[in-house]
Amino acid sequence: MSETENTQPDSATPSYPTQGERIAPGSRRDLLPNNYDAKKARILFVHAHPDDETSSTGATMAYYAQKGAEVYLLTATRGELGEVIPEELHHLEVGKPGCRDNGEALGEYRTGELAGAIKALGVKKQFFLGQEPAVAEGTLPLYRDSGMAWGPEGKPVANPVAAEDSLTAQPLEPQAQALVAAIRALTPDVLVTYDSDGGYGHPDHVRVYEIVHRALQILENDEDRPILTWGIEGEFDAADQRLQAAIYGDGTAKRKAMEAHRTQITVVDEKTFEYSNKVPQKISAVETFRVLDGDPTATVHPKPQEAGLVASLLTGSILGIFAGIAGSIYHAWVVYAGDTALPLGLLVAYLTVFFTALWCALSLRRGYAAAVVAVAVFVTVYVLGYGRPDSPFVLVNPGHSAIGLYGALWWFGAPVAAMLGMLVYTRARVKDAQYFSPRAAHQRARTKK
Repeated sequence: MSETENTQPDSATPSYPTQGERIAPGSRRDLLPNNYDAKKARILFVHAHPDDETSSTGATMAYYAQKGAEVYLLTATRGELGEVIPEELHHLEVGKPGCRDNGEALGEYRTGELAGAIKALGVKKQFFLGQEPAVAEGTLPLYRDSGMAWGPEGKPVANPVAAEDSLTAQPLEPQAQALVAAIRALTPDVLVTYDSDGGYGHPDHVRVYEIVHRALQILENDEDRPILTWGIEGEFDAADQRLQAAIYGDGTAKRKAMEAHRTQITVVDEKTFEYSNKVPQKISAVETFRVLDGDPTATVHPKPQEAGLVASLLTGSILGIFAGIAGSIYHAWVVYAGDTALPLGLLVAYLTVFFTALWCALSLRRGYAAAVVAVAVFVTVYVLGYGRPDSPFVLVNPGHSAIGLYGALWWFGAPVAAMLGMLVYTRARVKDAQYFSPRAAHQRARTKK
């Protein structure tokens, strides 16, 4: 965040927003959609330079990583034009004695610092714009830091001599398409970036917001579009009607990540840090955001609850007994088409068992409930066939007569019909799981509006 054009003009003291100082009424305490399990969530943070992820969202990133979410980080540039704090590293700063490049060495050094920071924050994967998966036609393999200068009111202004391959000098569309590619590869549920002002006005931060905004336009109602997109809150505005989220994150992890960015940040004590301009700032564990896209208040119906083991065994057994008795009543019913006997009763009996097993599995949301029906039907027909050998209700004797053949087919075929019901349920369960996934439910809620 400390990048400047190295010939800084006389100006007022640089001004940065203070994090976590103002919490709006009705503020949320979660960036995730309703009914979302953090352990199944993916969050993509999109930042401009190494160290921005830590100073702006470090406590939040660590908080969600600790809750089990997959946290990803896309960094647009390598921060080649940043000022360097340690004297022994001043030769890396563009414009300082000993610097013989255009910031490439500093960018490489800051990439190493970033690796240490994301380890402290628990980030699963970090990548740069122009690297896989953030690659598209027309995307440069590397975008240079655009730099900036401090204006007379202590606000950032554009660097008039930004390099041709800098982030702000290059066209927006390929950059947005690269972000779209990354979103489709990672399918994040939530995306976090800057607000339209870039947080504090750095040109690269504003461009990153524009990249995200354009990417969301490209995705429209695409199923890969993040459910929610949040912008890092800059100066608190009481007139801002957008929903605020205030995350009480991990300040310790944030401070440790700050220590990794030693070229850019000096950790003064447990509560204070400074950039190269020596302006003291609070290390805040509270980070606030404003919703940019999506509806955090949308209510979706959670996945129906599955029945327990006892309920499944009891229900499957009772239904299997009734299906076995019902099928045994009409399994031997025969309809003649001329001289041809059609075992219509046997077909109806099979269908009775099949739909009983399928309904049982679907209603209980347990596939093995259909297997319980199969066992119950098998036992029921056995009892009806052999419980009274002198006058069986079901004659199971293929060599005795046609009725005996139908009885044997009924006894052995009924469990097969039940297991077919289980097979159908298993196939339906895959689509069912996709339909009732929190992501799919929230996407349906979005498209209905």
